[in-house]
Amino acid sequence: MSETEAEKVTRLADIVVDTLLATKKGEKVLIVTDVAGVAENSDIVSAITARSRKAGAETLLVEMNDNPTPGSEYLPEAVQKMMPGQDIIISLTRTTSAPLPHHKVPIGLVRSNQVRGVFMVKRSRKDLLHESVLEADYPAMSKVANYWQAAFEAGETVRVTTPAGTDFTANIKGQPSHRSNFAHEPGRMAPVNWGEVYQGPVVGTTNGRAVIDGPVLGFDWPKEPVVVEMKNGLATSITGDPTVADALWKLVEKTENGANIAEIALGINAKANDHSCNTYKKGLGRLHIAVGNGLVYNQDVNSDIHIDLVMHEPTVEIDGKVIVKEGVSTQD
Repeated sequence: MSETEAEKVTRLADIVVDTLLATKKGEKVLIVTDVAGVAENSDIVSAITARSRKAGAETLLVEMNDNPTPGSEYLPEAVQKMMPGQDIIISLTRTTSAPLPHHKVPIGLVRSNQVRGVFMVKRSRKDLLHESVLEADYPAMSKVANYWQAAFEAGETVRVTTPAGTDFTANIKGQPSHRSNFAHEPGRMAPVNWGEVYQGPVVGTTNGRAVIDGPVLGFDWPKEPVVVEMKNGLATSITGDPTVADALWKLVEKTENGANIAEIALGINAKANDHSCNTYKKGLGRLHIAVGNGLVYNQDVNSDIHIDLVMHEPTVEIDGKVIVKEGVSTQD
């Protein structure tokens, strides 16, 4: 018998509250959603809230207004002020990713080991109930993530190439590497759908070209590749598919720090093959970069945007050692 929608929602709540967070009796939990999030996923919001309370946590549910400026990030001051003093933050918003992770207040609390959290932002109902969440293979993902993260942590220079024409380098020396992980301790955060190994390059050091032959967050799938030229850590031009490239470049140009190269990330989830960028970018062996906000990636660069751009079949070298060859890990 196939699983019902309600059963999937219940299992998702268990994954968030128990598996990813290991929520304990007496902890303080803040769940942040928005109007669009409730409209689409009210049963998911209710299930997570109920499961958190069943675990004995002091649980506060906040529904904020939708983001008034599409393409940017938004976190009302009142919500910001609720975050200090919490043990756990869960973000389930459709119109912004600011409640966690892309805002200086929540990410500051995580980085200072004051809170832990799970983020479920800008994800459709289909994303949240996708097999990449409900059927996640945590041991398999951890194995490849540990190998790639160790290589990034020990490295100084990363080079990325793809058959489509990508070729860029960046300095990563001294920059912590992160991976999708369980958020069982303060200072940890996890996406609801594992996963990535994600790395912030040293600000001002990314140079070369990225040829985007996959989706672009907020811009869907380009009909032809989008080319991002990068110099000294900044996107200097975005060309290619005229509908996507022109609109994206205008957004980058008008946004403070919008051209910053914030992230280099590798997907670790073999089940993340859905059309949605927020799922597809996590597919095993895919790579994405991001422009804009770099706070999550240990860059001191704040911005109102964070836009992911996905590439296929990457070869990744760190200090000359190939850790990914055309999308396949080189680990034993």
